[in-house]
Amino acid sequence: MAEAAKIQAGNYDKTATRTQIEKDIKEFPLIVYSYTLSPFCTKAVEVLKAEGANPKVIELGPEWLPGLISNEGAAIRAQLGEMYGRTSMPHVFIGGESIGGLVDGTPGLLPLKEQGILSDKLKAAGAL
Repeated sequence: MAEAAKIQAGNYDKTATRTQIEKDIKEFPLIVYSYTLSPFCTKAVEVLKAEGANPKVIELGPEWLPGLISNEGAAIRAQLGEMYGRTSMPHVFIGGESIGGLVDGTPGLLPLKEQGILSDKLKAAGAL
């Protein structure tokens, strides 16, 4: 999907997009890059809110399909792929650290919850 994300994004300002992502990750203790129509994204936000967190949700568009994702959303998706090797959403950051998506990643949101350490990570990041 990383190649598809690059093609979909087309010619965009990589430096500006990277700078914006880095700024957002530093500014907000909890970020979810999301698609509005994705049940995985919806569930990720629900899990975080159930923990008492209020994530900054950055919507890239309704879904990744051409015509449903904005040019800016496509650029962010492609840049996240370059920076973190992940173009699927949700993409969750806690305290500036990419933890991946809902069920996968490093290690992913649900695995953190199942390990009993999600709340501690959120507290340490200042997201609770």
